[in-house]
Amino acid sequence: MKKVLLATSALVAAGFVTSASAAEWETGVSGYYFLGVGVTDSNAQDGIGVLRDGEFHVNGRLTADNGLTFRARIEVEAFTSGDQIDENWGSVSGSFGTLMIGSNDTVVYENLSGIGIIYAPGARIGYADSFALTTAAGVGFSPFPGVASDQIGLHYTTPDFMGFKAFAGYHPSNATDGAADTNNPVFDNGGEIWNVGASYTGDFGDFSLGLGAGYTDIEGVAGEQISFAANVGFQGFTLAGFYEDDFGGDEFGIGAQYATGPWTIGGGWGHGDSGATNNDVVAGWVTYTAAPGVLFTAGLEYADDDTTNNSDFGGLAFMTLRF
Repeated sequence: MKKVLLATSALVAAGFVTSASAAEWETGVSGYYFLGVGVTDSNAQDGIGVLRDGEFHVNGRLTADNGLTFRARIEVEAFTSGDQIDENWGSVSGSFGTLMIGSNDTVVYENLSGIGIIYAPGARIGYADSFALTTAAGVGFSPFPGVASDQIGLHYTTPDFMGFKAFAGYHPSNATDGAADTNNPVFDNGGEIWNVGASYTGDFGDFSLGLGAGYTDIEGVAGEQISFAANVGFQGFTLAGFYEDDFGGDEFGIGAQYATGPWTIGGGWGHGDSGATNNDVVAGWVTYTAAPGVLFTAGLEYADDDTTNNSDFGGLAFMTLRF
């Protein structure tokens, strides 16, 4: 009994115990749908396609009397899928920063992609980390800083200090996502992912600036990833770029965007040279915000795959519903 009392006292002193009646969980459901029509002129994929992609998210949040914030999130595909559950994690935040445990992209991807890449809604069309609209755009080419798949792991982010923050992550296996989540807990299988980085974002009157760098190592894979990202903004204009030197080659890209009222115009160019893959993707789009959470986007994408000498062209018009 004495040990129990001592342990409880230690928890209280550390600020991890509060009155259960003093705070309540806030729960809710959010999500999105992308609905539209696409057309391609491709060596392996011609014709008209229909887009329907969505998810719903179960969210929970609790802010305790001691200032700690606890969160839980489960993302579920809105259609039958072999990877039915997408990102899913829990976290605790406080003056020490944020510790997240669960299935999510690496901290380098989560922090640097938003700095160095211009995105259309949902990345449904784009020049970097987009869903491949044409065959040539998806031939082993996915240019983005970090690793953008949902391996189970630990994620830590420091508190924001005048725009600066650092982050680190560990994933015991690079194969734990979707149907591969067979072990619980997940232990090292020879494919550990280690990643660490830092970033800065700040506003100076009408100007904004973002900078970031990251390092990723996957055990059992020859080489490492070193990533850089930057952006600058002024009165609605944004220019962003990224570079990554990784296992088999490098990827880099540059994009631009202008936003005014309900209209956003964006686009860019991405290049990948990784082993047997060498290709370029160019994309541009226009988005109109019709109502809160309702956006209409139309865009064009061109991809050239030097490896197979294929050049593909496509267009996509879609509606985004965010709820």
